[in-house]
Amino acid sequence: MKSLRKQLSLGLTLSLVGLLTLQWAVVTFTIDHLIQSQMTARMQQEAEGILAGVTVNARGQLTLAPHVMTAGYQRPFSGRYFIVMLDQSRTQSRSWWDVELPVSALKVGEEQVTHVTGPESQPLLLLGHAYRKQQRTITIYIAESLVELQQSLRMFHWLYGVLSLLGLLALLALQRWIVVNTLNPLQQIKENLAKVASGELQQLNASGPAEVMPLINEFNRILKSASQKTRRSRLAIGNLAHGLKTRLAQLQLLSGEATAESDVQLRQMIQSCTDDIHQDVERELKRARLMGDAVTSQATDLETELPKLVATLQKIYSEKTVAFAWQHEGQARVMIDREDMLELLGNVLDNAFKWCRSQVQLNIAVHASVQIVVEDDGPGSQATELTSLLQRGMRMDESKPGSGLGLAIVQDIAQHYQGSIVLDHSARLGGLRVTLTLRPGVQA
Repeated sequence: MKSLRKQLSLGLTLSLVGLLTLQWAVVTFTIDHLIQSQMTARMQQEAEGILAGVTVNARGQLTLAPHVMTAGYQRPFSGRYFIVMLDQSRTQSRSWWDVELPVSALKVGEEQVTHVTGPESQPLLLLGHAYRKQQRTITIYIAESLVELQQSLRMFHWLYGVLSLLGLLALLALQRWIVVNTLNPLQQIKENLAKVASGELQQLNASGPAEVMPLINEFNRILKSASQKTRRSRLAIGNLAHGLKTRLAQLQLLSGEATAESDVQLRQMIQSCTDDIHQDVERELKRARLMGDAVTSQATDLETELPKLVATLQKIYSEKTVAFAWQHEGQARVMIDREDMLELLGNVLDNAFKWCRSQVQLNIAVHASVQIVVEDDGPGSQATELTSLLQRGMRMDESKPGSGLGLAIVQDIAQHYQGSIVLDHSARLGGLRVTLTLRPGVQA
């Protein structure tokens, strides 16, 4: 697995190196171009000054005014040179000494700028321009040595390269500091994850960048949801174990009191205990079937999940025909954990199917909050008994199988979503009406 810190450091390093290299190339090219442009402009003025001192005598020969031959043009290999051409004749400065540069005449208005090798292998910048004077075409070439300029440029390039390298090292140190400090919250989160795994923490309490906080919040939500589901599962298993333990104790007691005379009565009592055990096991299996494949998901699609839940209930209560009707307002997708929603609906609808005569109705309204109303046409319950039904282990009728935990579990889930549960009489069907209010996104 690649390190995020290494990837960021490598990416930033390559970016900085590329950027500074490009900057160095652009600056170098720009300075070289500006210097050459300035030299060309100055040489152009020099050529025009020489043109002012050039005349064509009556015999068609070039003559130069004395002021044209300055000291730089008199000293051999001085680095300043000129050539004046008229037709096939040419006059050049003494600085050329005995070197003749192969140049040709140009057309009027034509200009030529090139780099050539001059006397003593001097690199020269050569500017040629053709003028019209005294009805004759005169071509003037001006050349200047680039030795000193190139030395200065090399010094500049070296200094600029060293400064760029120092700047690059400083920027790399700065970006490393930024990366390390930016990723410190992730290290904190990693340490908290290790504490969660070891049981020291129940949730992540680290703060992080805005990009990471949704992940932390979602992870905390899953941890809290898993903790509550584990608690409910342990409670259900504990109640099942307690129920089985009680029945087994009865069986052991009966087996110790067995006599020949009480054989028939003993068999009946054993049969009753085994039936109770069977009902306890069936109840937990039914709850598992209602939950189905409980995959953790933060949303529940009612149009997908509810038909499967109702089909399971109709199989469980196949001994009677139940007319089930449901409708919903708003979106069918509810932002409530799928496992929580299935357990909530499963317990409420299971209770309605168990006690109804022939009708069960479900209404779900999804707006700012989620309201679920389940009604049946069963015997209902007295107003004084409704509050006690939400207590753990409280049952409406001891003659029917059950643990009395269903509505208590529903109340726990409702409170988890900052909601409530209300039990009252159904004016429409005459049985029990359960009204649930949930607030998706707001969890205790």
